[in-house]
Amino acid sequence: MNTFAAVPVPRKADVLRLGYEDLVALIEQTMQGGCTALALIVVDVAEVSKLQARVGFDAAESLLDALAVQFSTVIAERGTACRFGDGRYCGLVRDARNKGHAQLAAEKLHRVAQEVFAASAVSIRPSIPTGVALWPSQADSAVMLLRHAQLAATTARHKGERIRVFDADAATQILMPWELGDAYALALETSSLSVFYQPKIRMTDMQVAGTEALLRWMEDGKPVATPDVFIPLAEEAGSMHDTTWYVLSNALRDSQTLGNLPVAVNISPGMLHEREFLEMVRSAVDNWHVPEGHLTLEVTEGAVIADFELSARRLAKVRDLGVRIALDDFGTGYSSLSYFKKLPADELKIDKAFVLRMQQDKEDQHMVDTIVRLAHHFNLKVVAEGVEDEVALSMLRELGCDYAQGFYFSKARDVIGLRDWLTDYARLNGHPPPG
Repeated sequence: MNTFAAVPVPRKADVLRLGYEDLVALIEQTMQGGCTALALIVVDVAEVSKLQARVGFDAAESLLDALAVQFSTVIAERGTACRFGDGRYCGLVRDARNKGHAQLAAEKLHRVAQEVFAASAVSIRPSIPTGVALWPSQADSAVMLLRHAQLAATTARHKGERIRVFDADAATQILMPWELGDAYALALETSSLSVFYQPKIRMTDMQVAGTEALLRWMEDGKPVATPDVFIPLAEEAGSMHDTTWYVLSNALRDSQTLGNLPVAVNISPGMLHEREFLEMVRSAVDNWHVPEGHLTLEVTEGAVIADFELSARRLAKVRDLGVRIALDDFGTGYSSLSYFKKLPADELKIDKAFVLRMQQDKEDQHMVDTIVRLAHHFNLKVVAEGVEDEVALSMLRELGCDYAQGFYFSKARDVIGLRDWLTDYARLNGHPPPG
């Protein structure tokens, strides 16, 4: 069967395919050939690997080459089109008078790409983000022009746009996360990240029952970025394994200096499903001689439900190591009661949003009450986060909550600040000082 019956298979000689250096040379040659303005259009066909897997490498190459030939036909005598990488194309349009003229040319290339894929018998319709940059108004060299066009195409892909003309906003939106990701990787490599701790208070006697380890990225005493920003960067860069080990090892070391004060460490959804997860936990427990029950791993409800059977098996093996499991941010996901009888957990952590709102919202108070009763029915302890005042503490105590965390007791502190706080808290409440 001819997969591309409606798409003529081009000869290789008809397809201009250039590497980076040759493409830069072509752009420079065009700039120096009496051209007064130039639009560089980058067309980026996404998911080329899926196309190759679906129809085979040779058939995919024929289709992609056909696309290059069609681009050349559209641009014709006004410029040049070439393949630049597996699924990336460059179109050079000479004497592009303005942004509108350049965008019109990009629209034609984008439409042609859609038509070529539509004419083929392939069910895959990849996205085709297209970026445009202009010389001399947006770049003063061939290298800069190409970089700006690529940034515009990348911005189009991230924003779900068809076509994007380069602007300063495109550079900021794409480059800043990259630069921040590089800076985070360096901070992790040089151990410049900090682990802070927030105490967990047992409601029955108001003693400190442990702490939660929280990763912080600080510079000169100020946060560089918050975890909701740098943790996704770490996940995207594939450095969550090293990040998790960094927090685990620091938290267990600091726990020892505080007389083996129990500590909880957050585990990202991706880390939970990583093959090396169990071995990492086993190594941490062995290296630091962690007493049974003194390490808790917090996993989100959503991470567990995403693949319940796999998560349940792994978490059960973690518990066999003497490690406790806490289900974090409970109440924000879509758990059903059927999960509870098979849930390998020791604690539920009520999402702080419910705790913060329950004084003003009866429905949130009922939600907290329901979660506490449900957890106790399945022999799970309950930790309430976001406790910020005496009223919230009293309500949680009446509802039967087992532990509380929040600014009412303490903000997150580094290990030195935590030791000082523990000493003061013990003195004020008549408890033994930390070990």
